[in-house]
Amino acid sequence: MKKTPLYQHHVDLGARMVEYAGWDMPVQYGGIGEETAAVRNDSGIFDVSHMGEIVVSGKDSASFLDWLLTRKISGKQPNQITYALLANEAGGTVDDLLVYETAPETYFLVVNAANKDKDVQHIESSVGRYREKVGAADISVEDVSDRYGQIAWQGPKVRELAATVLPSLGFSEDAVQAILGLKRFRSYQMPDPDGRVEWIVSRTGYTGEDGFEFYVPAEATTALWQGLIDAGIVPAGLGARDVLRLEAGLPLYGHELGEDISALDAGLTRFVDLEHEFQGQRMAETNRRRLIHLVSESKAIPREHYRVIMDGEAVGEVASGTYSPTLEKGIATAFVDKDLDTAGKQLYLEIRSKQLPFSEVESPFVK
Repeated sequence: MKKTPLYQHHVDLGARMVEYAGWDMPVQYGGIGEETAAVRNDSGIFDVSHMGEIVVSGKDSASFLDWLLTRKISGKQPNQITYALLANEAGGTVDDLLVYETAPETYFLVVNAANKDKDVQHIESSVGRYREKVGAADISVEDVSDRYGQIAWQGPKVRELAATVLPSLGFSEDAVQAILGLKRFRSYQMPDPDGRVEWIVSRTGYTGEDGFEFYVPAEATTALWQGLIDAGIVPAGLGARDVLRLEAGLPLYGHELGEDISALDAGLTRFVDLEHEFQGQRMAETNRRRLIHLVSESKAIPREHYRVIMDGEAVGEVASGTYSPTLEKGIATAFVDKDLDTAGKQLYLEIRSKQLPFSEVESPFVK
């Protein structure tokens, strides 16, 4: 298994390590409930160095990405970050990702760890298809994942804490002010003092809370992590991260998204511009289901693949489910037929041969 630069730090902190997407990752340190509460009420840090980073560059890179992704990249402000989906030709989802313009005609794509190799292959093959479509095009694709570590600092008190913690970690006054001044989905870049890849700090996250994500040279990850730990920031593992993202109604590839699950199926219509031409535009023709959000009327914990029951019939299947320590109830996402009318209906999940009542709610579960 692969290890992030922070592996030994996790072991020293007593983390329970598990395999995830080929990486040896911390699932929890103390407890998932405590780590979730820390991020919801204060702040916590996550090692997300397993995520993939791909650079697409060249004078035709923007027009290529416009055609490749569900949203246009061209015309955005240089420090603006775009969440988009990488669709296959049938409209299903190859991956969901973030796009940063780090320099003129240079784009930094952050992709899911489990999909990184597949994404690189898909993007490279798409370059060929794009050139067949438009003729010669100046586009290069480079996997730079090994050069970066990534730490996510999340929670409602992050910006307040960052004002004192970042200077203590050696961030300049100008850098601190620039970072604290970031709007959501904006980024700041600063040179590495040792001449390695530039640091990128963005006001983004995967928890539903405010916070920052730090993309730093792999060799610098340990010092940043240890500095945050020494400042008293709580470490949180993949278990809390999954609970937080589901409470926030955020999709996870392999659950709410997949090769046969489109952005429209997953209710991500606002991240799809059907008016512009892009690979995967057929998703509008293949949209046959929709995602609903369910809360238990007890502490029953739903799990993936549990059946959704309405009027005595199975009408869908759970995509993601967990216990929400914030709500103290089970929560789930589930796919049902696009035209199924669930308004005002009592829904049940089949859990260990019992049909337990669940209520349909709007996303996110936790606001």
